[in-house]
Amino acid sequence: MLFLIQTISFFIAFTVIFICVRLIPFMNLVSLTAYTNGVGWLYSAISLIFGVLAAFTVQAQATKWDSLLRATREEVNGLKRLFWLSYHLPVPQAKKLRASIRSYLERVIHEGWKDIDAGRRSHPLEAAIRSLQEDVFALSRRTPAYSATAIALVRSIFESREERMFQSAKRTPLLLKATIYTGAIMMIVLSYFIGVPDAWIDFIFTGSIAFLVILIATVIEDLEHPYRPGHWHITQDAYRRLLEEVNAKPQSS
Repeated sequence: MLFLIQTISFFIAFTVIFICVRLIPFMNLVSLTAYTNGVGWLYSAISLIFGVLAAFTVQAQATKWDSLLRATREEVNGLKRLFWLSYHLPVPQAKKLRASIRSYLERVIHEGWKDIDAGRRSHPLEAAIRSLQEDVFALSRRTPAYSATAIALVRSIFESREERMFQSAKRTPLLLKATIYTGAIMMIVLSYFIGVPDAWIDFIFTGSIAFLVILIATVIEDLEHPYRPGHWHITQDAYRRLLEEVNAKPQSS
């Protein structure tokens, strides 16, 4: 629905701009067709450069997106396995471990997303993961039989979390981003200087270029901020489902 609304808004705005530009005396189709022979080849060169830069940026952001999804999934799976392990522990240690898992999940859900997208680390969240780690290390003194497994799980959780934090903090270099947006503006503006004899073909041609360029810029912006609501983003659903399972009445112990 959001994409449909944005598409309709773009179509209306572009139509108004297109008509206004074509009403300018030296920007009408007759003048452009008569005096801009060969401009299409120059425009093609600019399009090629923009396409290469855009493809490089989108590929880099898509790789980061895949790494984030994998790290998030592994972090949740590690927490879930650690929660399941708590059913094999004595009641005091089991309750303490579940409380630490619950605290960490609540921190992630209520504070983690906002801080991560802003490029910051949450101090309460850091304290929660540290408390979880200490509870796991304490198991070696009381339940050595499960200590090695628990330590391996918390190590996996910590590594996945650090990978998620690292990938979340990555941003497109400012110069590259400025180049992409400058190229996007140039692609849209210069498309008005291409003379096409038929007005409808000119409208479709120019509109398609503008729509594609804006779509590419939107994709880059969405991928760069994976936690911010957009056309697609990483959600807290997996953490919420696990928190509901942790908050449910234990089946044993």
